Amino acid sequence: MKGHIAEAVTSNIFLVRKDVLITPSLESGILPGITRKTVIDIARRLKIRVREKAVPRKELASADEVFLTNSLAGILPVVKAGTGCIGSGRPGRFTKLLYSAYQQETAAHSSR
Repeated sequence: MKGHIAEAVTSNIFLVRKDVLITPSLESGILPGITRKTVIDIARRLKIRVREKAVPRKELASADEVFLTNSLAGILPVVKAGTGCIGSGRPGRFTKLLYSAYQQETAAHSSR
C-alpha cells in the first residue's frame, strides 16, 4: 500500500540498516505476530536499536540484512530480492544473533 512494505503472506519482515533493526509498524496494517513481538523483545534486551515505521519498498534494496519471522519457522534469512543480493548475499550478523537468541528462548519455553 502506497509503495510500502507490510509483510509476506504468512510472515513479518525485518530489515537491518546501519545497525538498526527496522520492521513495519502496526499502523502499516500488518498482523501483530507473536514471533515478531518476541524478536523485537529479544533485540531490545540485546541493546539492538529497533525502529517500527512505514518502510518504503526502496529500503529493501538498500538493506544490509533482511529476514522474515513466523511461528512455524522462527527466523528465516532473506539473501535475495528480485535479481539482486541483499547485503553480502548471506545471512548477516544481526540475523544470526537474533536467530540464536530466538532458538534459545523458544527452547527454554518448550522445556518448561
